Amino acid sequence: MTSLQALHAHLIREVFARALAGDAELADSVGRFDGIVRLDDKDLLFTLPDLFRFLLSDFERVGRGTLDVAARDYKPFHRMLYRSRTNAQLRSFGALVVVEHADDDHALSLYRLTRCRD
Repeated sequence: MTSLQALHAHLIREVFARALAGDAELADSVGRFDGIVRLDDKDLLFTLPDLFRFLLSDFERVGRGTLDVAARDYKPFHRMLYRSRTNAQLRSFGALVVVEHADDDHALSLYRLTRCRD
């Protein structure tokens, strides 16, 4: 597994899954984070650049190891995320990521991790 794949797996299995479960430790980390990653009711709101920064710190905080230099570059992560099947994977948790607010500058677009409405 490449570092980018490990980071994506951590995003799905740890950050998103814990957010959906209402994990108190994750909520505390999100509350201390200086960026646009926040909990809104039971949903997680984020911009992609700030989610990436949060993900890097959370990956190392939980002891997953250190990432190589390539995995610390936002652009490859951004490309990988758009090519991945993130929402398909999230459906097993009964959730998906939706665009909350689109912006011409994609770095400012706001996304929401939310539960699927049946």
